[in-house]
Amino acid sequence: MFEATYGWETSGQTLASLSPTLLSPKLVAALDRPSGSQGSAYRFASDAMPYRHQLKAWELLSQPEPQSIIVTSGTGSGKTECFMVPILDQLARLNELQDGPIEGVRALFLYPLNALIQSQQERLHAWTGPFAGDIRFCLYNGQTPEKPDPRHIASRTPNQVRDRQTLRASPPPILVTNATMLEYMLVRSQDSSILQKSSGKLQWIVLDEAHSYIGSQAAELSLLLRRVLHGFNVDSSNVRFVATSATIGDPEGEAGQKLREFLAGLAGVEPARVHVVAGSRCVPTLPDGDAAFRDVPLSELEDIAPDEEFRRFNAVCANATARAIRELFVPAQGGTSARPLGAICDVLNSSGRQHSPDVKQSALRWLDLLTRSRFLNGKETTPFLPLRLHAFHNVLPGLWACCDPACSCRTGTFLDSSEWAYGAVYTDQRETCQCGSPVYELRSCNDCNETYLWGRLEQDRVHGRGLLLRQDTGEQADDFQLVEDDPETDEAARLDSGVESDSESGVSCTCIPPSMP
Repeated sequence: MFEATYGWETSGQTLASLSPTLLSPKLVAALDRPSGSQGSAYRFASDAMPYRHQLKAWELLSQPEPQSIIVTSGTGSGKTECFMVPILDQLARLNELQDGPIEGVRALFLYPLNALIQSQQERLHAWTGPFAGDIRFCLYNGQTPEKPDPRHIASRTPNQVRDRQTLRASPPPILVTNATMLEYMLVRSQDSSILQKSSGKLQWIVLDEAHSYIGSQAAELSLLLRRVLHGFNVDSSNVRFVATSATIGDPEGEAGQKLREFLAGLAGVEPARVHVVAGSRCVPTLPDGDAAFRDVPLSELEDIAPDEEFRRFNAVCANATARAIRELFVPAQGGTSARPLGAICDVLNSSGRQHSPDVKQSALRWLDLLTRSRFLNGKETTPFLPLRLHAFHNVLPGLWACCDPACSCRTGTFLDSSEWAYGAVYTDQRETCQCGSPVYELRSCNDCNETYLWGRLEQDRVHGRGLLLRQDTGEQADDFQLVEDDPETDEAARLDSGVESDSESGVSCTCIPPSMP
């Protein structure tokens, strides 16, 4: 899948302009001047404009009545800031009301992997460092030592709790851990002081990579969260739940509703309190370009010298094919943020038939050209079509089954049962069974688990005898296969198998009467 990587829509407001109403002045100063040797990498300047979805998350989470959110957005969209900033803001305001370090866990971060826990260390250190130990955090996993390490005493920082003894003696307001360690903490007597000193104080539970919790994992996590609420002596109505998720479908449609229901069920809160916050890409407007290049072929655009950036950009902007490909990735023009290679091939060859290797190769050349065509304006670069490639590899290709329930190949096997509606089953893709009947891919329904055969009904344009049921191999096909199979060898194999062949497309098929459902 090719994903467009346009920038994210900004809110139009700076951090400084959000202070003191939405953000604490002390927090804005801390974000502008983070501490530590790596602090500059996490600087959130006071004159910087947060993304629109970040501001929406901050506004929702700052409401007096606790709200919960699911942040679903792409890579590099600042999902962490959506929840980290309001949590730190609440702690900064609490710090203004009391002297000394804040004690007791207020925010619990749950990460599925230790590597993700460690990745937050530098960010937390950079943003909590300016509070001189009043806002602390702890990364609590299996690698956290029992006692302070003498080697680290000289380099200890007051804002990070690095050992279990200190954690139990004075729990910090931010605790980053995983489900396994949280299970231990709830049952181990030596960790009971963490719960006692945090009793009634927990206000935030953050679930990172929430889409990774499915099936039994989700059920176990849901039960764990209920035990957490009981252990920390808080009610779910007083806790803000935050979940981050990969981009899944339309956040305003059915996919968004399912996300809300997922978090509501997981956390045990009312769905009305759960909001989906999604990032939106900001697609720049293109100039008209040089009209002389409107209908020129790809080769003429490729011949423009690499050092003629301005000329190539103007040529591509005017080209009809280039604009049609770009529109595939512009939601406002009917496109989506991600497309397979086949969609680009459809622009070049709209016949609707399977695309040849030459068309695929041409599509890749177009993408090469469009991604490197950009307009340089001072320090800023405006690319014609910025893309990221997501490559998926199917390790288990699937199962295929003979469509004949009286298949002779199933006789004497475990499939020879009245409960099995099809014939023999194969682990590799093929067009016919050894008994001579057509083979189709096996699939099952996500809702009822009913097993069925997957195919595609088409009109028989050659013989005019109703409908043809074909194998639908579009999802299994390799978009990047640029070598065409030998049609003569394939046709000979089909004739030997005795299966009727559609002379126009060369795809094996079986005739289905129009009256059949």
